[in-house]
Amino acid sequence: MKKLALWSLVATVFLTSCGGDDEGNPDKSAGSVYVVNEGNFNQTNGSITSYDPESEEVSSLVFQTANSRPLGDVVQSLFIDADEIGYVVVNNSKKIEVVNADFVSTATIEDNLANPRYLLRANDQLFVSNWGTFDENYALDQSYVLILDATTFEKKGAVNTDDGTENLAYADGYVYASNSFGNTVSVIKTSTGELETTLEVGYSPGEMVVDADGAVWLICGGSYQGNDGAIYKLGASAATKEADLEVNPSTRLSIDREHGVLYYIAGTSVGSYETAQKALEKAFITIDEAVGFYGLGYNEAEDVIHIADAKGFQGKGTVYRYSADGTAISKFEAGVAPNGFVFK
Repeated sequence: MKKLALWSLVATVFLTSCGGDDEGNPDKSAGSVYVVNEGNFNQTNGSITSYDPESEEVSSLVFQTANSRPLGDVVQSLFIDADEIGYVVVNNSKKIEVVNADFVSTATIEDNLANPRYLLRANDQLFVSNWGTFDENYALDQSYVLILDATTFEKKGAVNTDDGTENLAYADGYVYASNSFGNTVSVIKTSTGELETTLEVGYSPGEMVVDADGAVWLICGGSYQGNDGAIYKLGASAATKEADLEVNPSTRLSIDREHGVLYYIAGTSVGSYETAQKALEKAFITIDEAVGFYGLGYNEAEDVIHIADAKGFQGKGTVYRYSADGTAISKFEAGVAPNGFVFK
């Protein structure tokens, strides 16, 4: 298997909808695609898959191959920081694997974590969202964002948030944390490591992306069977609803920054929203053979939308590749429960 050039990755939704403090200029070559596969809950079959668009070569179990051990139970997200360090957040294993350019683990962070979800770096600090622990009645004791020193991984602080702290985004000196079990977003000032404010948004806020102008965009899944999903534009002191989706979408979100187009998923369709024109297309792409979309990412380098079908969490998932005009290109097999992408 060819060596992974991890440090040239540009993260997307999701992984990187989180956004770092310096993403650099995108490489306009075809590059490589990396898929984060959650695996099944209470099993250790979470993994990373790599895909080469030019050769169409698929490499499975990238971390396991490099380390001779499985990655863990529920691989939630991957983030690459500006100092060329990679972090794989493994939710149910309650750890973060720090990896080098060969995807070899150089450290494992386990202290102060309770169901970690996403990570981003802002300057010399790592911010990690944590759901917290559940009691015997499946109630959360306290969700929080853990702040670590980016060099030593020592705890620098923690910010208590509302229930189910999920995705993270960084913009203009603030970290935004969506609280997925309710209807709020916590805004943390990075210079102080303290809560600045709490924004009220739609129910079940999920992933966030940052556009070319530094604005933060959020998708909300909506209330149970309420068909009230929505897209919000966030600032450090205000949240504005931009679009009513009239469905309960997944809480995955991706962006074509150059053209200001957001992508979201609902069932087996991908919807789009042009932020400047405020133009919503609810079924931009529909794949009839799919079971249920679970991951989404737009790769600027090759202008391709990637859609992950978890296949009902029964066996391996499928990744569909579509051009930005909605034309099918190809598909390939990923691991179990593919939930997001990172692009080289």
